[in-house]
This record gives sequence, C-alpha cells and structure tokens, in this order.
Amino acid sequence: MSVQTDEPSGGQGEDPVEPGRPRMARRRRALLVVAVVAAVVAGGGLGAASLIKSPAERAADTAPPPSTLMTARVTKQPLTQTTVVRGQVYPPTQYNVTPTAASADITQLYVSALPVKSGDQVANGRQLAEVSGQPLFVLEGPVPAYRDLKPGSSGPDVAELQAALEQLGYGRGDDAQGTYGPGTAEAVTGYYRHLGYPAPTTGATTQQAVDTARKIVEADRQAITDLKAQRAAAVSTPTGAPTPAGTAAGGASSGGVSSGGATSGGATSGGQAQGAPAGLGLDQQLVNARKKLSADEDALAKAEAVNGPMVPAGEVVFLPSLPATVTAVNSSVGAPLSGPLLSLTSGGLAVTGQLTPAQAAGIKPGMAVEVFSEASGTTVKGTVAELGAQSTTPPAGRVIAIGGGAGGGSTTGVGTGAGAGGGAGTGAGAPNAPGGQPVAAYVPLQITPTDPLPAAFSGQNVRITVLKSSAPDPVLSVPVAAVFTDSAGQTAVTRVDQAGQRTTVPVTTGVNANGYVGVTPTGGARLTEGDQVVVGQ
Repeated sequence: MSVQTDEPSGGQGEDPVEPGRPRMARRRRALLVVAVVAAVVAGGGLGAASLIKSPAERAADTAPPPSTLMTARVTKQPLTQTTVVRGQVYPPTQYNVTPTAASADITQLYVSALPVKSGDQVANGRQLAEVSGQPLFVLEGPVPAYRDLKPGSSGPDVAELQAALEQLGYGRGDDAQGTYGPGTAEAVTGYYRHLGYPAPTTGATTQQAVDTARKIVEADRQAITDLKAQRAAAVSTPTGAPTPAGTAAGGASSGGVSSGGATSGGATSGGQAQGAPAGLGLDQQLVNARKKLSADEDALAKAEAVNGPMVPAGEVVFLPSLPATVTAVNSSVGAPLSGPLLSLTSGGLAVTGQLTPAQAAGIKPGMAVEVFSEASGTTVKGTVAELGAQSTTPPAGRVIAIGGGAGGGSTTGVGTGAGAGGGAGTGAGAPNAPGGQPVAAYVPLQITPTDPLPAAFSGQNVRITVLKSSAPDPVLSVPVAAVFTDSAGQTAVTRVDQAGQRTTVPVTTGVNANGYVGVTPTGGARLTEGDQVVVGQ
C-alpha cells in the first residue's frame, strides 16, 4: 500500500524549482555579452575614423592661419627722451676726528663722556665728547684748528672763533676782528662756563710774568709817591736850612726799583749844583721815575695780553658748514682712544651717476635729472652739472683727518686717504666710499639737486634718469613699429578704418621715447587721436 505526500522529491527543507528558470538566466547573460562587444567595436571604429584623414583634411590642418592685421591706437601724450643710469649718493666731505691731549699733564686719552651718537645732527657750539676730562666741541669756521688760540693771537682763525662765539651770544667786546684781546677772552670764559668747564689758561709761566710785572709797577708808583713827598718837604724848607731826613740821595733811592727798565739812579742830590734848591734834584728824579713807571706799565700790559683764557687746538673742531651729521662713533665711555673717535659729514649729500662712454655722448650740462631711491620711493629733481673724466674709481667724497698728528697735541692732519695728513688717515672712521675696488670704466655724471638730498639717501645706489629732450605739450604719438619709409624715401604710417581699408599717411617724426615717437601728418593728410595704425601683420 502506498502513501502520497505533497513534499517535493528533492527532499525535506528544499525550495521547489520553477520550471524554465535556468534557461531565462542564460539568455540574459548572452544579451549582456553581445551589448558589451558591440560597444567596444563601435568605440574602436570611431577612434580609427578620427585617426584616418583624407589628403584634403591633412592639407587644411597644416596650412598657415589666415593673415591678421596688428594695429595700435594713435595717442596724444607728452614724450620725453631719457637715459637711465645708476648712481652713488655720498657725503662730499667726511671728517674723521681724532682727539689730542690739550695739556702736558694728560698722559693717556680716555673717553670720559660721549653725548652724541651716530645719526645726530650737531650745530655750532655743540659738545661732541669729553676726553680725559677735557671737552671736545664743534664750531663753524673754514680754517681748521692748527694752533692754540690765546690772548695775543691774531689771524683768520681768531676771526672765525670770534664769529662762532658771537653766533652763540658771546661778543668780542672792543677787540678788533681777528685779534684775541680781553673781549675775546671774556667770550671764551663765558662759553666754557656754559659747557660746564673752567676755561683753560695759558699757564703758570705767563701768569708768573704778569705777577712780577705788577709788583714792579706797584713799586714804581710807591717810589713816585715818596719822591713827591720829599719834593714837597724840600720846597717848604728855607734856603740854607738843613735838608730834612730822607731828602738826600738815599731817601730818593726808592725810585730805583727796576725790572731792567729805566732807573732813577741819576736823580740823586749828589747831582745838584752847589747852593741850588734841593727841589731841582727831586724834580729830575720824579721825571725819571715816571718814565720808568710808563715803561713798566707797558711791560705789564704786554704780559697781560698773552695771559688768560685760551682755546686749545685739541678741544675744538672747526667745520666749514654746520649743522653736520655724526656718521660714526668708534668708541665708548671708559675706552682708551685709538684712531678716530668720531666721523662727521657736512655740506649736504652729493650724487654721481656712472655713464658708459656711449651714453655720455648724448648728455649735456643743464639737462633735467630725476634721482629716485628705490629704498624710500622718493624722487628728487635736479640738473646735470658736468661730466667728469673717465674713471674706474668708485664715486666717493673727500676724507679729511682732524687731529691725531704725530707732531703733538695741537696739530691737525688733512688728507684724502688712509694715513694721510696728521697720521689719523681714515683709520677706524668708516671710509667715505662705497668700496675701494676698481669698477668698469665710466664717465662721472655730476648732478646739482634742486633741493638737498634727504639724509636717508646717504650711501644708497640710486636710479638716475636724464631727461635728454622732451615735448612740453602732449603730441600725437604712435608706436615706433608703426613708422616706415616708403620706396620714395618718405616717412609714413598706415591708417586702418573700421571697414579695414588702409590709407598711407605721410608724417614727420619728433621725440622718440619709451617705444613711442611723436608724429605730425604732412601734405594735408589726416591722422587724429584714436585712429588705428598698422604695427605688424
């Protein structure tokens, strides 16, 4: 007996299989493969078609582009022909100051005070330093300090001292210009008092001479007083009466005090005539005594004239132009001095351009110049002063060494290079030159600025533009490439209108600058601002 169930024959737990399902899946996979193959074939065909070109297509691809016309607009502008070069800015004169001892008592120089620093502006009367307790100051004057200025001195250096002190309010009194007298001595004393120092003096020797001369004059005056008293007593005594004590020759001998001048030795009573009044001998003694007093007073005046306040050469720096700028300070307080202590510059800044010989041929004095500092963005205008001789030395000003001479404490050395003049040379005081190495040959272009160059320009390498020629008013101008010369030798440009039609316009040319040239139509031709001209094709 058999039992039937509803379970499939595949066994317990298996899903029933739908009839025809495997066949549908196989069809779908086949269709997908066919589609992919068709796409690949189509893509390859398109790629191949793009690579395969006909001869006509290849000729079209390699043919030059169609001709195009290059034009530029006619403008109206001022034109200036220029030459641009580099230039060096530098102080025209640098003073390297090496202090010297103003007194024999100073055996070593040390910096005891330094009230200035690099970059400071110093005016007339400004103290620069204190060296071993002595001040060092600057005064305005063209003559360098080459000697001590003291009572009795005269000359142009005394005159400049008087003028500099007068600027500071210290007049020379009744002294003549250029003569160091009591008025100048008083001015020197006042100035030193202002600085906070006692005025130096000429020393013990001259003071001793004054003291001695004063004692002699005092003795002379006393002798005259005594003689006058004796004469009065003699006149009041009757003739033949005994001579009062002190009226004899011994009493009149007080008039004989002498310092080598006139004496009253001959005015004694022994010289009187027999029976003559005693007053006659005393009169002669008074004459002689007065002569001696006059001579000794002259000697005292001369001694006083060379004694008193003075200005040692080692304490003053005369500069021809002030204010000046401190460009270098080469020591510090407490340090011993070795070489220049300070470097000063005065007289403004100078600038020299460096032209090639070819450029120099077109430059003339009087041409306008613009000096431009790239560092500050500042432009200063000026004119060409002159062209120098061809050189290979870098542009630089003079260097003058002041003080430090081998001859002693009151000397001034002047030189234009290291070791020149007074032995200081340029030393540690930064030489006034951008570099000492030779450069390519150039023609120096000297420039006169309209306004002083700013202090910040010092030491800079600047751009110099020389304005060789210019059109003062705006002119018609075209690019240089637009101008041509036709077969007849006539200068012309080609104007193109909006329709593309070309017209030759004869012109004359003017200033050429910055790639443009000024043009003027000739022969009745027309060319206006805004027109287009051919510059290439």
